[in-house]
Amino acid sequence: MAPNCKVVFEPHNIDNASPATVSRNGMVFMSSSVLDWKPIFEAWLQKVPQQQADVLLGCFHSAFQDLINFVFTAVSPKMPILECMYIKQTIDLLQGLLPTVEEKQAQGHVSRLFVFAVMWSVGALLELEDRSKLEAFLQSHPASLDLPQTQKDQTIFEFMVNEHGQWEHWSFKVPEYKYPSDSVPDYSSILVPNVDNVRTDFLMQTIMKQGKAVLLIGEQGTAKTVMVKGYTSKFDPKHR
Repeated sequence: MAPNCKVVFEPHNIDNASPATVSRNGMVFMSSSVLDWKPIFEAWLQKVPQQQADVLLGCFHSAFQDLINFVFTAVSPKMPILECMYIKQTIDLLQGLLPTVEEKQAQGHVSRLFVFAVMWSVGALLELEDRSKLEAFLQSHPASLDLPQTQKDQTIFEFMVNEHGQWEHWSFKVPEYKYPSDSVPDYSSILVPNVDNVRTDFLMQTIMKQGKAVLLIGEQGTAKTVMVKGYTSKFDPKHR
């Protein structure tokens, strides 16, 4: 290595570093508590149209910190991630869902999109039992968030914000499956549309249309690979 060359390592931890390695390197510890969600959110908000920014500012300041505290103390996400990742997931979803300036929009439309983005950022890594706890927390929060009106045996995670800015059950977005009449598809390639895979496909498209990556997590046999293949099959093979 040339005398004027310097190397910077950025590890998650130094659990596997030997004393010799540690003693020969200058160590700087950067705590995740130094950079919370607010600077990331405020930097993104500067790029948002003023009308939408005003609504989102109120939504985030009234509820997001409480949601972060809740997810770190009251539930058990399937994969531990940092606070900055929760806010990044939230604003990525909002970026892909917010209507354009030219489109007519009401204040309630943006506030509902905030709730939807929170559901699939803060609540994305939770099991069903913990999602129920998150739903109860949102319903009891003093910010009086605009949540979907659920019936018996329904959860807020079964609803999405449609193009008119209203809550709509995912079942209305599930297309009818038509078995091919001119061919016999491979059994393992058949994906019958249901609420779960239609919802996952929508969330993937919301993020990936921005040129950003998506990670699906779950146990074996939960159709992760099938859903990814189903999503990519809609595009030109040259661009997959």
